[in-house]
Amino acid sequence: MSVLQRTIRMFVMAAMAVAGPVAFSQNGYHPSAVPMNFDPDWQFFAPVQLQDMEDLSARQRANKGFYATYDRVHTGVSRSDTEAASNEMDFTWGNRFDFGWMKEDDKGWMFSIMNITGPNAYNIYEQNRVNAFIDETDADFEDRIYEIADSLNVGNYASFEANKVWRLEPYRYGGILEPMIGIRYAHFRDSARNDTYDVDFPLPPNEFGTDLAAETLLREYVTTNNHMVLGQIGFRYTKQVRRWTFSNDAKVFAGHVFQSQGTINESITSYFTTDIAAGDDPVQQNDRTGTTYSGRSNQESTLGFDLRVEGAYKATKYLDVRAGFQMLYYGRGIWRGATVTSGGNQDLNDQHLIMPGFTFGVALNR
Repeated sequence: MSVLQRTIRMFVMAAMAVAGPVAFSQNGYHPSAVPMNFDPDWQFFAPVQLQDMEDLSARQRANKGFYATYDRVHTGVSRSDTEAASNEMDFTWGNRFDFGWMKEDDKGWMFSIMNITGPNAYNIYEQNRVNAFIDETDADFEDRIYEIADSLNVGNYASFEANKVWRLEPYRYGGILEPMIGIRYAHFRDSARNDTYDVDFPLPPNEFGTDLAAETLLREYVTTNNHMVLGQIGFRYTKQVRRWTFSNDAKVFAGHVFQSQGTINESITSYFTTDIAAGDDPVQQNDRTGTTYSGRSNQESTLGFDLRVEGAYKATKYLDVRAGFQMLYYGRGIWRGATVTSGGNQDLNDQHLIMPGFTFGVALNR
């Protein structure tokens, strides 16, 4: 085990030790009802009393009790180093949920769930088979066409984090700093596909006779999973100006990556006579005896950061509408983009992952 891996594991264990246990104090156990002490009296849509808000100090305006937010995420995802255009990004959509509570003693918890579905970027073209029809209106036309696909950037991302939060005294001009320490679990699944099409003409004598041609479609699927267990530290800084709340979140994390990869090779072979014409049926079709599966695993370490910049407008007494920017960066330890038929890139298991994007959503008591 390297020095870096030992250091990162010690960091994760320290973060879990701080963020894991239930909080105790000199006064004993805090009942679970205390953090949920948020009583809006069902006046979520009550109008904002701006004059009353401006008479409050920064500490008095800071939220207490339970809070929750939902954001729609439009983010870019960097491509694998195995792609020729590895410096490009592909955009997709996702969701982010934040919730937690802040107690009267200015200590609380913050939880965050994020899910990104995609991207799904492919190069796809239609390959006419050797017996293709010219007339596309024919009912059997689709059977005479193969879609040849080459994945460029296909994946899914999900994460969960739990953070212990402390709220410090407001600064002179109303800004509030909230340090935090916690744990993060993240999962990035990469899906790679590479199709190849080939015609061998003619074939040597075989079980179907002589003077035959073989048409072969080879489909290769590689699925790679990166399970990341991370410790993290960071802070949240907020400042309220009239109806607006401006916030910055910054977290740095490091931890271990458990990697696994599965490969499926599917071979579809059709045999035709050498004098094949458009519309002729094959002698034998869809021979899938070449389907194989293989799997393997690996372990890596990663480190990175999560940055957020947001602005929220207080639409009602307890509800805000907000928008912002988020940047997720994993500097190393990501296994992705592996293919077999192209050769030479199955062992690139120490890549980076960059996801910058825009967010917009609503917040309750935040």
